[in-house]
Amino acid sequence: MQTERLLSVAAILAQATFACCGSAAQSASPPAPSGSTAVELVKALAWPLATLLIGVVFHRQIALFMSALGSRITKLSLFKVELELVPATAATTTPLLDDIRTATSPAEISDSSRAKLERVQSRAPADFAVIAIGKGQDWLTSRLYLAAVMMARMRSVKAFVFVERSPDTGRRLVGVASVSQLQWALARRYPWLEAAWARVQISLFPQPFFANAPQLSVGAQWLPHPGTLSMPQPVIQSDSGALEPRQARQCVSSFIDLIQRHYVPAPGVSDPEWVTLRDATKERASWMTHELLESLLPQEAFNACVYMMRDAPRAKRTRAVLRRADPFVALVESNREYACLATRQALLEEIAASLGQEPEHQ
Repeated sequence: MQTERLLSVAAILAQATFACCGSAAQSASPPAPSGSTAVELVKALAWPLATLLIGVVFHRQIALFMSALGSRITKLSLFKVELELVPATAATTTPLLDDIRTATSPAEISDSSRAKLERVQSRAPADFAVIAIGKGQDWLTSRLYLAAVMMARMRSVKAFVFVERSPDTGRRLVGVASVSQLQWALARRYPWLEAAWARVQISLFPQPFFANAPQLSVGAQWLPHPGTLSMPQPVIQSDSGALEPRQARQCVSSFIDLIQRHYVPAPGVSDPEWVTLRDATKERASWMTHELLESLLPQEAFNACVYMMRDAPRAKRTRAVLRRADPFVALVESNREYACLATRQALLEEIAASLGQEPEHQ
């Protein structure tokens, strides 16, 4: 309201100045040559005099007005022009992830040549990995649990992007899930997965060979004691819990071995949730389908997406991402084909940093 009053008064003052200058010009005598010069001089000085007069009378109000206007322009560029969606980093080179999905025996995982390949491949941190479940026969629940554990530790992966095969695309988005959320959802549904991983972690520590070792009950495994445990090299290699590539593959191999069996159950014995692999080995797992994933994850995981809107202004797509509540938001085509993943958290941090640099006004 104060700004509008300021503009109205300035306009009236300018008109009054123009009117005065105009009257002065008309009062001049036309026949006299010197009068023509005076008229032209008055016309040339009309607007500069009006501007100077406004500046002198309203200098304080004008300063406040320009300051407020500058603040609004900064915010306008912040939300419509300058900000861009921050793409998430994909874990594109992951031999270990491929082996977790496809290996049918522990021996395939423990192959020394594969361990060497893993060592030379990229171990840089990544934000997400794409999990293609196809039509529901590409990933086992056991391997997905193991992938969540190992990718979080080895590559700091925070999210899985699930895609499936549909009649019009092979990368139709199913949902975006937090890796830790998926791990614990699978652990709740299939508790033997967590039990297998607990035994695998114990295997990371060497069993001591001394005469007075504690005697455990029959069938129990070696349990490391923190008061006597001694290891020349640290097990953990990074802040996310990464292991040395050879040890990582040994953990994967041990895990798969624990949830597999190579015998036929006796007649009449129940055999729940065991899948037969291509070499007749049975694994305690289920095939991950779209429906099973929906039963494991909250609805928010399947709504964390926006359309690409290629012909729309960039600000519209940015606002659509900001309206989601998830740290990662997938961008999809009109048929829900997955295109890329945006880091909403990074976008919020960029906005916060920009706003933090604005001058404060009393």
